[in-house]
Amino acid sequence: MINSVTQTPSIQTKQRQIHKKLVSSTGYAAVGLGTLCGATGLKSVKFKNKMKVHKYSAWFAGLFTLLHLGIAKGLDKFLYKS
Repeated sequence: MINSVTQTPSIQTKQRQIHKKLVSSTGYAAVGLGTLCGATGLKSVKFKNKMKVHKYSAWFAGLFTLLHLGIAKGLDKFLYKS
């Protein structure tokens, strides 16, 4: 009789998956908000409250960029101690 072997994911594998998901999502957010900031900064784009959208998207793009770099460099270990 042959017994099937099932392997459960280890804690390190789960932490690695969370790490990859955080890096990916913060990177996409930074790129998207940076693109929005650049598009609203053009002279040819005209709509109401343009500078407010440009300013806030720049701040959030910078914030997500710092989060992305911090998580990618391993600083999330301080947040998720196990």
